Amino acid sequence: MVFDTLFNAYPQGDVTLQDFVTALTPGAPNFMLTLTTVLITFVLGFLVYIYSFMLVDREKSGPYPLWMHTFYCAADFMGIWVFLAAYQNYHHFWFFLLGVIGEIVWVGFELYCLWRAVTYERKEIWGDKVTLKKAIFDCCLQVLIFFVSLNLLRVELHDISMFKFWIFTQVIICSVPGLFWEKRGTRIGASWQLNIVLVLVAIMSFNPWNMWALISPQFFSLSNNPWYYFVGLVTLMFALRGCYIYAKLPQKPKYLPDGSKTIF
Repeated sequence: MVFDTLFNAYPQGDVTLQDFVTALTPGAPNFMLTLTTVLITFVLGFLVYIYSFMLVDREKSGPYPLWMHTFYCAADFMGIWVFLAAYQNYHHFWFFLLGVIGEIVWVGFELYCLWRAVTYERKEIWGDKVTLKKAIFDCCLQVLIFFVSLNLLRVELHDISMFKFWIFTQVIICSVPGLFWEKRGTRIGASWQLNIVLVLVAIMSFNPWNMWALISPQFFSLSNNPWYYFVGLVTLMFALRGCYIYAKLPQKPKYLPDGSKTIF
């Protein structure tokens, strides 16, 4: 029975745009819980990129590999149009407008971090001989392949709201940084504050009262989709492992050679 549930069973319902309208209309059951959860999840999503450009500006090194910036840039650019279509088709519902604005902000963050990657981090990423023009071209190629591939994935998942796809962005942001820092071997470009945010992202995304389950329980509840929560446990493990890896790395100096203070 357990084997069948895990490997042969699929959620009976699907995610619809109407789910957002139903769950996030004032007066709906659990409206305040859902709204609060959505807002906290969005704030944490902004923080993971605010710390990224703070670190690269201050310490001239960022916390994420280049491909994460190009991946998220492609995904969030796609999200602008998905939410814009939903906003137009669902009577200008407020959440879809919030989604459009949020995605535009995220794309701005990602483009800024990509610009810093090709300026501050170019030697570290590409080596000594790569020009600015070549680095920008490489970034554009990565964004292009991610954009077309992620749109194919969205269509194959029949993910009209990107709600199914979004969770993979949470898995990546919580899992990859620790592996990246371990390979890089330095605390420069990362911080304890970011580690705490990544752990909170994992907890908020996969606890039983997460945004996904509150909006579309027919697809994301524990009974309908146990794999979602297995992924959550593994994702939290990776986020905590990132803290462990960071703790083992050599202490970074309190001040940088230019006199600016490093980020704790």
